[in-house]
Amino acid sequence: MNLTIANRLVELRQTLGLSQEALAASLGVSRQAVSKWERAEASPDTDNLIALANLYDISLDALLLGREAPPPQPEARPACSEADEERAERKRRKRALLRFPYPIFVTLCYLWLGFGFRLWHPAWLIFLTIPLYYGMAAGMD
Repeated sequence: MNLTIANRLVELRQTLGLSQEALAASLGVSRQAVSKWERAEASPDTDNLIALANLYDISLDALLLGREAPPPQPEARPACSEADEERAERKRRKRALLRFPYPIFVTLCYLWLGFGFRLWHPAWLIFLTIPLYYGMAAGMD
């Protein structure tokens, strides 16, 4: 920890009118730990930095840097090309195919063929299409 941050910690503590003992008690650390932070002999860990920022009602940037950080600028998105749009559309179709409950559909078809047309024996072959369906859906790129 550098001396600037240590001095800022002293200044913030004194602004609230807290003693080192009172600050230590509110953070759940020893008075010696607070003293070491304020003399730049040690650094508070992340949890204590967050607790200090909450106690002083300032951001971590203000606590560590002495100023508020500028708000993040939104990233400029590059224009999507047709190839990117086509690739995104294929991914959407692939997800839709993978979400479709194909095994349930096959089971219903099997029951319909069995009860409706008494095709129990040959109808079981449609269950072999389940791995083909998911293999085809996963292979879409």
